[in-house]
Amino acid sequence: MNQLFNYDNPIMQFISKIFDLIILNLFFLLFSIPIVTMGASLSALYYVCLKLLRGEEPYIWQNFFKAFRQNLKQATVVWVLLLLAFALLGMDFYIINSQDTALFAVLRVLLWVVLGALFSISLYIFPVISHFICSTKQSFKNAAYMAIGFLPYTAVMLAISGVLLYLCTVSSKLFAMVIIISGICGHSVIAFTFCIFFDRIFRKYEPK
Repeated sequence: MNQLFNYDNPIMQFISKIFDLIILNLFFLLFSIPIVTMGASLSALYYVCLKLLRGEEPYIWQNFFKAFRQNLKQATVVWVLLLLAFALLGMDFYIINSQDTALFAVLRVLLWVVLGALFSISLYIFPVISHFICSTKQSFKNAAYMAIGFLPYTAVMLAISGVLLYLCTVSSKLFAMVIIISGICGHSVIAFTFCIFFDRIFRKYEPK
């Protein structure tokens, strides 16, 4: 019985990890409430998740707030720029979908390619900001390079994101379930899962 509650027990370590992710998810949601700060909150989320994955066992609150404060300005600028870019793409889709010609059909395909590229960059850029010290311009370049250079990882993360978005559109029950799980631990679990890929990628650029 004592071994069951021993912290070195794999079961206890798993339970502890889940608890950490629940707490981390709560911090992410709270710091994302103003919406405009969601970029900084995302960078802090990935910062802590990578530490958890590497077994550094950080103090969740201290490390989350540290990363949030340090990356607030840069991550907020990036977040706003991405929101504007997605908004412009949304307007383009609205205009093109109202037309029914061969030319607009080609433009629609091109827009989907641009959307996929932009979404791929958005998957990488906040983890990049949280892990490396570089300018905003360089962060975009690094995120784009990694998204292309590690295409299999990018494809898997895009597929996971696509499945989650699809589940939200299947039925109201599934949508409600996704929202509930997201409110408990969904965001941190997804970030932790993605950090499995980011850990392998980032190690290639870290000083030996």
